[in-house]
Amino acid sequence: MRIYLSGTDREYDLQCLSLLFFPGSDFSSDDGKELSVTVEGNTATAVFKLGENEYNATAEVRDEFDSARLAVKRCAYDAMSEATGITSPWGLLTGIKSALYYGTLKEAHGDNARKVFSERYLVRDDKIDLCEKILETRKSAVQMCQKDTCSVYISVPFCPTRCSYCSFVSSATSAEGRFLDPYVDRLVQEIEQKAQLVKERKLKVLSLYIGGGTPTVLSDEQLDRILSAYEKHFSYDNIKEITVEAGRPDTITSKKLRTLKAHGVNRISVNPQTLNDKVLEVIGRKHTSEDFFDAYELAAKENFRINVDIIAGLPTDTFESFEKTVVGVSALDPANVTLHTLYVKRAADIHSLNPAAEKANGELAGKMVGFAEKYLDEKGYLPYYLYRQKNTVGNHENVGYAKPWRECLYNIFMMDDIQTVIGIGANAVSKVVHDGGHIERFANTKFAYNYLKEDFKQISFE
Repeated sequence: MRIYLSGTDREYDLQCLSLLFFPGSDFSSDDGKELSVTVEGNTATAVFKLGENEYNATAEVRDEFDSARLAVKRCAYDAMSEATGITSPWGLLTGIKSALYYGTLKEAHGDNARKVFSERYLVRDDKIDLCEKILETRKSAVQMCQKDTCSVYISVPFCPTRCSYCSFVSSATSAEGRFLDPYVDRLVQEIEQKAQLVKERKLKVLSLYIGGGTPTVLSDEQLDRILSAYEKHFSYDNIKEITVEAGRPDTITSKKLRTLKAHGVNRISVNPQTLNDKVLEVIGRKHTSEDFFDAYELAAKENFRINVDIIAGLPTDTFESFEKTVVGVSALDPANVTLHTLYVKRAADIHSLNPAAEKANGELAGKMVGFAEKYLDEKGYLPYYLYRQKNTVGNHENVGYAKPWRECLYNIFMMDDIQTVIGIGANAVSKVVHDGGHIERFANTKFAYNYLKEDFKQISFE
């Protein structure tokens, strides 16, 4: 796809916008698609060519709530929407933190924010309603964040197998299980180092999140080593929440759960993604829905606050099947349900293993998301955080739902960029929130085998 501009330099904005209509587009090649945008004064004009067909649209900067940038994106959006018949529920928005952006607009425009979001950004009314709910639900958690607080994230980038849609930096233990013991050794070293930094800065840790990957791919002895090291070097005095991603039901045992409980872990994730066994097979999950229910029961007996992840738009899934998943999961009454919409990056195995699977139906995914939102609302769940990703089917979103006062604090702190996060482990990112709101990030080396031999990333608070 080619993009040509005159009177504007918004090429990157238009590339991101184009991906809503043509996922995976290569902007360096000629594939029969061409977008030309011209700006003259307060008017932007787009001409979109698709093969032999041509589509035209114009947009004007209309008032003090508008801008030339938005006019450029609106005319391009209108032209490509006419060409494809596709409309985005989030309109012109392509960033990940749409709810927070809406909050920023409310601070700037007050009661006019909703009108701006709808008419200038073309965001659908139901998505604005979702943003409103999230901003309300997160208030109490936001108030906890003071300048002297932080959270800690520990990365365990290993899984028993790799899901076909996954592009995260995570290694299957079948191929790289030999790294587990030395990786834990290295984590213990970095835990001690980062704890010293927290003590020097006199920071109070409010939440600890151990994610991955699937941390429960580790043995109970390895989990014990990590948590014992944390207990030894970090204070528990201010901790509100300790989460462990136990996402894969096939990694959960009673012994591991008891180990987690003994170290103060009070929240875990047990993630079926779907309760349809045939879909689980398609996406490369090596467990069944029965395995999920068994694992959930084990976790419930230990009185963990449990999060359950489900995904809308999975390959071969149907609306009826997804409906059964939402109903079946909700019947367990978990503290949290996180609703994801399928997104597929180029690095995902699904491209080579099942090329047809990535062509999921955006309209169907939207129907799934709409049902889940309505059903979870009826069951007393409140949306509390939201993020979006490129290449998401139908350009929908990922939303965390919680029973009242059961929100995951770490998810809010991290997503809102309101608190310093100390990252430990391969591919972990430390985020320092400076006075005035400026954010500085310090990323550890990406891959586990490099992490074993490279120096830990130094963090600066200056």
